Amino acid sequence: MSKQEIMYSHVEDWKASGLKQATYCENLGLKLPTFSYWVQKYHKEFSQSVTSSFVSISKAVPLYKFLDKLNIKHIIIETYSLIIND
Repeated sequence: MSKQEIMYSHVEDWKASGLKQATYCENLGLKLPTFSYWVQKYHKEFSQSVTSSFVSISKAVPLYKFLDKLNIKHIIIETYSLIIND
């Protein structure tokens, strides 16, 4: 594994742990400033890739209120993705 893969794995483990960065680093013997650098780099890389790809749009529709009145036996629910190109 490359250094980046190792540190990104640490970032993901830290996020899942719910610990503060300092506590996580202390437990694993990592230097806090170095780990913080990788956390920033990780967020910068993945926030850019997410914002330029897809935007999720959802709307809750209370269909259950109308099912009996409309005598509907099958429902197909479709999901749409909005892709925005810069």
